[in-house]
Amino acid sequence: MDTAGQISLSLEQMESWIVFNNVGSKSIYLIGIFLILGLSVVILAKKYGVPIVVGYVFLGILLSPDLIKMLPFITEDISSWYTFVISNLDYVTEIALAFIAFTIGSELSIKTFKRLGKSIFYIVCFEAVGAFVMVTGAVYIIGKPLYMALLFGSIASATAPAATVMVLKEYNAEGPLTSTIMAVVGIDDAAALIIFSLISPAAYLRFQGGGKIELQKILLLPLFEIFASIALGLAAGYTAQYLLTLFEEKTKKVMTVVALIIGTSAVSLFFDISPLIANMAVGFAVRNFAKKNLQISEYLDTITIPLYAMFFMLAGTEIRFSNMGSLSFLLIAFTYLTARMIGKVGGSTLAARISGAPESVQKYIGFGLFPQSGVAIALAYTVQRQFSAAPEVGLLIFNTLLLTAAITEVIGPLATKYAVIKSGEAKE
Repeated sequence: MDTAGQISLSLEQMESWIVFNNVGSKSIYLIGIFLILGLSVVILAKKYGVPIVVGYVFLGILLSPDLIKMLPFITEDISSWYTFVISNLDYVTEIALAFIAFTIGSELSIKTFKRLGKSIFYIVCFEAVGAFVMVTGAVYIIGKPLYMALLFGSIASATAPAATVMVLKEYNAEGPLTSTIMAVVGIDDAAALIIFSLISPAAYLRFQGGGKIELQKILLLPLFEIFASIALGLAAGYTAQYLLTLFEEKTKKVMTVVALIIGTSAVSLFFDISPLIANMAVGFAVRNFAKKNLQISEYLDTITIPLYAMFFMLAGTEIRFSNMGSLSFLLIAFTYLTARMIGKVGGSTLAARISGAPESVQKYIGFGLFPQSGVAIALAYTVQRQFSAAPEVGLLIFNTLLLTAAITEVIGPLATKYAVIKSGEAKE
C-alpha cells in the first residue's frame, strides 16, 4: 500500500475510534462542568475581593489530572480519558490568546506611544534583559550547566499578558500605569522571541561542544516572523475597521470582529508566524485607523467571559505534580521564579526612572509583569524538540515552566491589583 493509502486508512481508523469512544460528547461534558465550577469561582472571588483570574487558575490546579486521579471513585480508564480530553482542548487556549492579544492592541493608541513611547521602549528592553541576566546567573550559580542556564534565562524574558489584562479590565483601570503595562506586556513577546532566538542556538552548540552559528537562523528569521505578523495584523485590522464603519447592526459587528480575529490566527498558524503579535496589530489598527468610535469593546467583553474562564482553568490543569517532587527540582523552580521576579521588577523600575516615566509607573510597573505562560511554555516546547537527544533537559525545563507559570498566574493578578489600587487607577 502506498503512503497516501496508509494515511487515508489511518485517518479512517482515527475517525472510527473518535466516534466509537464518543470523544466529542466527553469534551462537552468537561466544558460544562468547568463552566459551572467557574460560576462558583466568580461568586466567591467577588465576595472575598480576589481577582477572578486567581480563582480560575486555582480551580484549574485542583482539576489537574494528577489530583483528579487520586479521588477514590476515579478509575484508571476515567483518569486516562480525562487527561486525553483536557490535552485536546488546546484550541480553546489559542482562541482565547487571540482575543486577549486583540484587546491589548485595541488599548494602544498612537497618542499613548507619543506620550509614553520612550519609557515603554526602555522598560521592555530593561525588564526583558534584566530577567534574562538574573535567571541565567542564578541558575548557573546553583550548579547547573551554562547551556541550561542560558535556556532558562532566555525563556524568563517572556511575560504572559492574559492574567494582567484580565485584572486591568476587571478593575476598570485607566491611567499612565495601565497604558504602560498594556503596551509592555504586548510588545514583550516580540522581545522574548528575539532573545530566545539569539540564545537558544548558542546554548545548543554549547551542549554539543561547539559549532557554527548561522546568523540567518538566529536573527533574520525571528525578525521576519515579527514583521510578517505585524503586516498581516495591520492589513486585517484595516479591513476590519472599514467594515465596522459601514455596519451599524450589533450582529454584523460581532461577526466581523470574531471572524477577523480567528481568521488572523488561522492564517498566522498556517504561515508559522505569531498569532499573538498579528492579533495585537489587528487591535491596534482597529483602534487607530478608524475615524470614529466603533463601539465593539462592550460586545467583546461579554462574549469572551466564558472563553477566558476556560483558558485560565485549562492553564491550571497543565500542572503535573508527579513530575515535580524532588528537592533538586524545587530548588531550580524556586531559583528561577525568584530571579525572574527580581529581574522584571528591577529592570522595569530602573528603565522607568531613566526614561522619566510618571511616578506611578516608576513605583508599580514591575508588579504587572509577573505572569508567565503561553509564549514561555511554547518556548519550553521548542527546547524539548531541540534537545530530543537529551529528553531529560527538555523535560526539566518544561516542568519548571509549568510549575512557575501556575504560581505566577496566581501571584501576578494579586500584584497587578495591588499596583492599580495603590496608583489610584482602579475604578472599582
